[in-house]
Amino acid sequence: METLSRFATRHPWTVVVIFLLVSLGLGLGLGKLQFDNSPESLVPPDLPAKQMLDEVRDTFGSGEMAIAALEGDIWTPEALTALQAVTEAVSEVDGVQRVTSLANAKRMEEADGFLNIEDLLPADGEITADQIKSIRDYVDGHPLYAGRLVSKDGRYAAVIVEVDPGLDMKSLNEALLKALKANWKGRVYLAGTPALSGYILETMQRDMPIQMGAAALIIALVLFLNFRSQRGVFLPLLTVVTALIWSLGLGGWLGFKLGTISSILPVVVLAVGSSFTLHILNRFYHELAHGEDRSTAIGLAVRETGLGVLVSALAAGAGLAALYTSSIPQIKAFGLLAAFGVLVAFLGSTVLAPAVLALLRNPRRTIDPEKPDAISRAMIGIAAWVRQRRGGILLAAVVFLALMAFFATRIHVETSFLSYFPKNASPRVATELVDRVFGGSDTLTIVVDGNLKDPALLAAIYRFEQEAKQNAEVGSAISIADMIREIHKSLTGAYGFPESEEGVAQELLLYQMSGDPEDLAQFIDESSTTAQVTVQLRSLPSGQMQALVNQLRERAQAIIGPHADQITFTGTTVLMLEVMRLILKDQYISLALALVLVALFNALLLRSLVVGLVSVVPLGLTIAGQFGLMGLFGIPLDTATALIAAIAIGVGDYSVHIIVRYLEELRKRQAPEEAATTSLYVSGRAVFFTALAIGGGFMALLFSGFAPIQTFAKLMGFTVGATALFALTALPAALLAFVRRYGKREVIRDA
Repeated sequence: METLSRFATRHPWTVVVIFLLVSLGLGLGLGKLQFDNSPESLVPPDLPAKQMLDEVRDTFGSGEMAIAALEGDIWTPEALTALQAVTEAVSEVDGVQRVTSLANAKRMEEADGFLNIEDLLPADGEITADQIKSIRDYVDGHPLYAGRLVSKDGRYAAVIVEVDPGLDMKSLNEALLKALKANWKGRVYLAGTPALSGYILETMQRDMPIQMGAAALIIALVLFLNFRSQRGVFLPLLTVVTALIWSLGLGGWLGFKLGTISSILPVVVLAVGSSFTLHILNRFYHELAHGEDRSTAIGLAVRETGLGVLVSALAAGAGLAALYTSSIPQIKAFGLLAAFGVLVAFLGSTVLAPAVLALLRNPRRTIDPEKPDAISRAMIGIAAWVRQRRGGILLAAVVFLALMAFFATRIHVETSFLSYFPKNASPRVATELVDRVFGGSDTLTIVVDGNLKDPALLAAIYRFEQEAKQNAEVGSAISIADMIREIHKSLTGAYGFPESEEGVAQELLLYQMSGDPEDLAQFIDESSTTAQVTVQLRSLPSGQMQALVNQLRERAQAIIGPHADQITFTGTTVLMLEVMRLILKDQYISLALALVLVALFNALLLRSLVVGLVSVVPLGLTIAGQFGLMGLFGIPLDTATALIAAIAIGVGDYSVHIIVRYLEELRKRQAPEEAATTSLYVSGRAVFFTALAIGGGFMALLFSGFAPIQTFAKLMGFTVGATALFALTALPAALLAFVRRYGKREVIRDA
């Protein structure tokens, strides 16, 4: 640390120019940043269910599904004509693979032993009232159309759109809405991945500048209250803005795709990183107030306070870097970039800030941040209370830990995208309407391998569909079995299946000769050995969705299984349930790894295993409190709150400054009780303002348009406050109980 401070003060312009050049180089990567907010951006590419979904899309030419609900009196000539225009306009949007609506639905009839297939709606001329009656009668009796393409009361028409999943969903969503609204006079509701992802990106682009500005403003206010000077505000913000440019720029150069949780990244770096320079400046102003010259004050600030800042930065980096072990791509990218940003903020506080201080003149008025004031007097009172009650404090900590661990067992995981949005958000309103009117907006795909010309297998698939639709949460279920039943009815006048494989093959051939082969290609492959069953489900919380999918999987195996070679479940619904499982598994791994790394770093740098273990006491209690409160109040573990423990470790290790001062006083041969009082008196004030700055920074996330991030902000408010409380009470109590002597070596000056 002494080498860093000496280099910064002797070569300040060199340091400033190096930081400027690196900032320019990495800053160019900001223009390369990409955003991906689709549900699949959360899914590991090597996940079997994801690989199966990709195969299904290649085989059947399918994509991500969006459903538009068009409100109006559908059974009128004007509405049906408009529906034709809507369908045509949507089909011309770049990225749209397939559109299904009444406008391109088919009518099948038998004519002299042949299958006559024609458009349900006449393509030319005005649609007459007599034609509408005939069309409506046909639709009402068609199991694939009634309730799926038009609501039972005739108030809504559905336009089912399949889109390329690799496209920019925000632009695609805008293009779809433009095509829909330009051709339909009534209200338009768009549900599905394009609408959800587009809304997320739009909200992120709106929220991130507001959140960053609010966080910077709150942190600046706290810094000003602490230092009462412009440079006391400018230098911490300079270091964290530099860290943000480096971390986000690196993400751009590495080709990372940022998602919903990335909106947290700037606030994390701002809040955590600003605390490093706060501690350096505290010591700098303290030394100036006691008569040291500027160069000496800078050296003492970096050398004496730098160890605590280094330990805090390594702990923060370790907690965030542990997220790189996650299976979720978005969380991996967040962990890596946030850890890098925090470490750059440390570098800025110990190199860039001293260099800038060396270039500036001494302040006209120097206020000692450690001078006695109301906060310092409160710290002395806390120290006296801890000395008298340390046994009771430790016992209360153990009881609190056990109680929170019990409540933590009630935590549930939530990966439903719908839970992200406020109740009045347009995608949520549209999704709930589609669920209510058409029976579901989520899609479950069941892949059946076997001889699809076997009447027994087709009959089993149809039986499964009928049983599945008995569930109130299932809207429709369609497959090649339904198509063959319709063909058979058109030819024979009765629903059913041919009695032999040859009969099935003949009916399929008749359809291919008379209609569009693409109509069959979306249900069955060319060899008739693989078919997909598409089940529409209502949007449900993850736990209920998992139970429903498990039930459907069990019934599929029981009904279809005896006649098929293999049955596989996939689709976006299954992917999100897999994400739920991975989040829960990864949480334990990253949390354990982060705590071990923090204890190890602290033990190595402070040269004591016991001190390293004691140092994680505030973190352990805080994390237990986080999960306990989540279980107690039913707050789900989702893609945002899954980060809470790792970030708690990142923001919570500012208690190390109390440990460093305590050990310093022990080396001066002070009694442990006096050392605890001095450490709280000197470092407690810095801890208070650090907690205020970090907590205030995270409160900026309350401006987010996403419910999980708002919840995350509230939990972080608890986290910062709890960590400060435990650092000022349980930590000194543990130090007095377990660390009553320390080695003779001067670790501060050796650091």
